[in-house]
Amino acid sequence: MDSMKGTGAGRLLTFLTPSSITGPSRYLRLKITIVILLVTISIVFLLIVFFVSHFWLQRFLNEETQNQTRWQMETTKNSIEFFINLKVSALRFLASGYQFDQLMDQTTLYYLFSNFKKDFGDAVDLGVIDSMGIMRSYAGPYKLKDKNYSDQNWFKQVEVQDVCVSEVFMGYRGSPHFAIAVKTSIPETNGFWILRATVEINTLQWLISTINLKANDDAFIITQKGVLQTPSRFHGDALQISDIKIPYLQHGVKVSEQELPDGTPFIYAYTYIKDSPWILAAAIRSKAETSTAKSFLNQLITIFIVSILVIIILTVKMAHSMVNWIREADEKRQEALSEIEHSGKLASIGRLAAGVAHEINNPLSIIGQRAGLIKDILEMSDSPAGSDDVKSHDVAATNRDKFIGLTNGILDAVNRCRTITHRLLGFARRMDTAYELIDINETILEVLSFLDKEILFRNIKLVRNLSPDLPQIKTDKGQVQQVFLNIINNAVDAVAREGVIELSSSLKDSQTVAVYIGDNGKGIPKSRIKHIFEPFYTTKEKDKGTGLGLFISYGIIKKLGGAIHVDSELEKGTTFIIELPLYSNEETGHGSD
Repeated sequence: MDSMKGTGAGRLLTFLTPSSITGPSRYLRLKITIVILLVTISIVFLLIVFFVSHFWLQRFLNEETQNQTRWQMETTKNSIEFFINLKVSALRFLASGYQFDQLMDQTTLYYLFSNFKKDFGDAVDLGVIDSMGIMRSYAGPYKLKDKNYSDQNWFKQVEVQDVCVSEVFMGYRGSPHFAIAVKTSIPETNGFWILRATVEINTLQWLISTINLKANDDAFIITQKGVLQTPSRFHGDALQISDIKIPYLQHGVKVSEQELPDGTPFIYAYTYIKDSPWILAAAIRSKAETSTAKSFLNQLITIFIVSILVIIILTVKMAHSMVNWIREADEKRQEALSEIEHSGKLASIGRLAAGVAHEINNPLSIIGQRAGLIKDILEMSDSPAGSDDVKSHDVAATNRDKFIGLTNGILDAVNRCRTITHRLLGFARRMDTAYELIDINETILEVLSFLDKEILFRNIKLVRNLSPDLPQIKTDKGQVQQVFLNIINNAVDAVAREGVIELSSSLKDSQTVAVYIGDNGKGIPKSRIKHIFEPFYTTKEKDKGTGLGLFISYGIIKKLGGAIHVDSELEKGTTFIIELPLYSNEETGHGSD
């Protein structure tokens, strides 16, 4: 499996799962990683949608609250202005229908007050005041006749403007109220008189009660100077001075978002009431449509949970299908890799055919020579008839000794041929991985026997620094031979004539044997080193390499539980370090796919 490192599926598998995890557990880890990754990404996006939706809901409800507040403020403002205009019109009607002298009659004034209250309501009393500010006639529950109002602000205002709606004040009666007064001129005397009605602030409170308020909301009437005209839930009682900042006169209803000293946001709205000293204000602290927000939030949570469940189910199914596809692809690649390994072996054998033929021809020549000599000796050893028995016996004994020596030579040569051919066939034979105890130094020397003729022909200096005390390792000898052959072949190709190749072996640690194959060739650029184990990648000249040797070698070493590294410097040479465990992965139960 690790030999697939250069492929797309292999890189994905390597990225998502640690290289130390192998076998079925690796695919399980990959499946779990895919599920966690995709579910996490989905949850993140769902959370973004959740919070954005919640944000827009709060913004929408806040805008709706502002619009609702603006509409209610406008409605209440119109109601108060209508109330004022109605009272002013009624007083003007009475003042225009009666003379000053007629209203001085208490009976007439009480009659008018009774009708006034019956028709228009809300009035507490009715009085006639002369130009000196003296209450000349009065109808109501208080003893206000002959009281002087010349120093009152509303009296001074009505002198100038002919009509006045006063601020709330205590007056002689000691209770908060406001006055509505109209002025009537007396042409013949250049004087005037005033008809005044008073109203309790309960009427103002009733008028502003039409604003839909919750427990945390507040609505009140205030003056430009900050004097409360009606009680406020949070700013004080009527006639108290509040610290509320009153804006300058503006038309319409103004709504804005503000914050309390503790940072709590609230909606503040205000509007000026026409023809009066009053400002209608409201502070909406309650959250906008809490029930709607909770309902929407519950629906969002339900959708969120259902979506997560659907995503998990689909992700698990998709991850299962994807990992199965990767597993099948890896199995197919493993089969392809086996084919490539076999093809590589056959290609190596083809390259070595000339050397092998030479190795076989020499022993065969010896066999031919020794066989001819045996024939000659046999012909010469025939005794003529009647010859001396003792002499014949000596000759026979001598020839027999020669036969034995020559026969031993023939057997040695035949054994040598058998060894060479068996080694060649064993290397070429296509077999499953077979683990056995081997001597790593002996394996290196066996591989060198295939290449010694080419090394000798090119006059390459071969330096052997093989540690004699290495323990035997349990691995696949044939596959290790192929790795050594591939890398030593590359070293032979890399060095010029009379170059140097150095072979070393040592015990890296108590569990690992290391083999070093170095050459003094041109070296490999650092930018290309990371690619040399990829399939079909070669640093050799065109048509001098398939790019499969190192790829196959990397896969074999990884499969055997080892590691392969390369250290190279331009114009100085390259060293491959092959590390093999004393016991294979198969022996320790951690086999690689």
